[in-house]
Amino acid sequence: MKNQFAWYFKPDDAETKKIWEQGLLTLDANVLLDLYRYHENTRNAILQSLKSFNGRLWLSHQTAEEFFRNRAKVIVGSSNGFKQATDEIAKLRNNIVTSTDQLQSNRIIAAEVIENLRKSLLAAVDEAKTNIDTARDEFPNYLDKDPVLEELLQKFDGSVGKPFDEEELKVSKAEAERRKKNQIPPGYMDSDKDGDRPSGDYYMWRQILAHTKAKAQAMILVTSERKEDWWERPSGKTIGPRQELLKEAHELTGQRILIYQTDRFLQFAAEYAGRKVDESAVAEIRAVDTLRIGNTNAVKVISQDIGQSSQLQNSGRLIVELKKPLYKFTASGHFEPSMIDVPYLRAELADSPSALPKYRISSGTGTNHDFNIHLKSQDFGAVLPAGIYVFEYTARCSVDNPNDTINTVEIQAT
Repeated sequence: MKNQFAWYFKPDDAETKKIWEQGLLTLDANVLLDLYRYHENTRNAILQSLKSFNGRLWLSHQTAEEFFRNRAKVIVGSSNGFKQATDEIAKLRNNIVTSTDQLQSNRIIAAEVIENLRKSLLAAVDEAKTNIDTARDEFPNYLDKDPVLEELLQKFDGSVGKPFDEEELKVSKAEAERRKKNQIPPGYMDSDKDGDRPSGDYYMWRQILAHTKAKAQAMILVTSERKEDWWERPSGKTIGPRQELLKEAHELTGQRILIYQTDRFLQFAAEYAGRKVDESAVAEIRAVDTLRIGNTNAVKVISQDIGQSSQLQNSGRLIVELKKPLYKFTASGHFEPSMIDVPYLRAELADSPSALPKYRISSGTGTNHDFNIHLKSQDFGAVLPAGIYVFEYTARCSVDNPNDTINTVEIQAT
């Protein structure tokens, strides 16, 4: 009976050890892209964990394609985090000054007490700003020189799968659509994505199974996914991969597939290597995952109405639903057709729910095929209300200087 239902039973310690020592290792695109989102220590901890799999590393073609398609956008978004931090520091400093001014109007409290409080708080804020500025100045410009990319190219040289041929793509599209309609994992929770992107998880999964079968080796998959189309989550608690996935892997490949979220992989990799687990790295991985999940679940692009459409100029409207109040959110759109170069982008808020606080809108793109629009509350303690937001955008490429990559515009509401 156990052999007949082998996928229901976790491998014992001996089998798990054998898989770690002899099996293949693959990753999804976000695990690779997150390397640009992490601090250096976390990034190095993950790259170090891949070393023991040298010669056994492999990427699906779908993963590699998604990584290259989104790499520039993630790099630009990560560097924009320093500006967001600087803005928050400036806001905090202003709030300290305003609050201590109000305290000084209370004559019962000695002025010396308030002044000492102000000095100590401002000193701490100024020290934090100095540290942020230093970190910003030392942050690598990955668009010019990218040691992360160089290391990944070296590690996965000759170890990337082939794309679907015409017939395989036709079959895969039909199967992805069937799975989405019947909520068969993986990937059915990506149905609100545009183009072929709702099928990305299934394409990756199909390619992983094909490679596992062809190599007749067990496979370890490391994924940043935490949604229920990958994981069993009774009462909201993750207890393991979806049984449908394990069953499909067993029946189609005859091999074990172990699936780990990034933080758990890092923990197990350290244990198998006899190293101490870097708890700060694990905590950062979880924080980045939580931020990604929060934005993904709360923001839904309802439609994109493309107006002017050429390789030199794109314009249109992006209609977004914010499902729960947030201090800030990001919505993504695409250019159709892809532009000849990374364009200059401008976006404005055309419509929104009532009682919208003072806000800041910014937009940017690091690629010639998609873009991001960011909306952020500027009123202390006030959130952006749930509801429908309509953005109007225009993207232009410079004909005179095709290498012009000034691509971000920020507008502050009056």
